[in-house]
Amino acid sequence: MVKHKSVVCFVVFILTFSGFIDTCFAADKAAADEALTDAENDLASAFVAVEDAEQVGANTSEMLAKLKFAGNLLADAYNAHRLGDYDNACSYAMNCSDSVNRIASEAAGLKLEAEKAYSERLFETAAVSSAGLSVLLILSLFGWRFLKRRHFKRILGMKPEVGKTG
Repeated sequence: MVKHKSVVCFVVFILTFSGFIDTCFAADKAAADEALTDAENDLASAFVAVEDAEQVGANTSEMLAKLKFAGNLLADAYNAHRLGDYDNACSYAMNCSDSVNRIASEAAGLKLEAEKAYSERLFETAAVSSAGLSVLLILSLFGWRFLKRRHFKRILGMKPEVGKTG
């Protein structure tokens, strides 16, 4: 009776565990085709995300190397699919999708950091420029006052000559 319960528990455990596995077992051509299409779309989206991050000034050199590796996974998936090995094609495609999804989220994070750094630099530049213009304005006003006084003193110091008529 104890053996019977343990066998039933084991079967229930195996059936429950198999529902949580996220891989392709005995994949057919349609499942492999779908996995390849998803992986290709994910790879294209990741390239766009990395390009967007690069546009705002993020350092994306490491991510480009990871995208190259993901592209190789996708190429392996297409090769396995062409040979009729749909299980490996599905597995490679899913690995590619997982890899590029991580890359895309990393690129989005780098893009946000680069945009934040840009806005901080922009604020600092505006603050320094405003302070510089304020100092220039104040110095200009004092300089104008100095030149104006000096000019008036020179004019008032001149003696007019009276000419003889006659």
